[in-house]
Amino acid sequence: MNHAALSDFEEVKNIFYQYRDIFPHIRTDYMMRQIEGGHCILQDGVVITYNFYKRPQQIGTAFYTTANRYHCILHQIVKDSTKDTSAGLVLQEFFKSAQADVWLSVRRDNVVAKKFYERQGMELVGECSWADETLPGDVYLHQRTLNIWDWPIWDPDNPGIANAL
Repeated sequence: MNHAALSDFEEVKNIFYQYRDIFPHIRTDYMMRQIEGGHCILQDGVVITYNFYKRPQQIGTAFYTTANRYHCILHQIVKDSTKDTSAGLVLQEFFKSAQADVWLSVRRDNVVAKKFYERQGMELVGECSWADETLPGDVYLHQRTLNIWDWPIWDPDNPGIANAL
């Protein structure tokens, strides 16, 4: 994944500004902090901002929408509307590179985004709200799948050594 550098700030800003109707709350100082903190990906005209939780965090209203320590929260994903690129491919690569469960919340009326997340394998797992519960939202989760063939194999002749396939 290509993390944005300070020299990419204008491009990141311009991509976000294409979606001011969806992200009116995103300010330039936030974008700058995300870039400086290493939490902003800019790849093929797609911007992803994210973070990893340092402690368990309740995301939705239900008890089962609690992200654990080291789980990833995807804050925003936006695509440059002038480029012919696949945000889905970039998001799939992000899922792999995160090496953790990835959570996000989205406004309930953002049907286009919700369909996109579902096509990318995310599951609707709960509800949330903002603005004193006047703005309803949904919580999505991409659970990291583990392939048992990637796990070390125990060798009975060498019990202290795990051998990879």
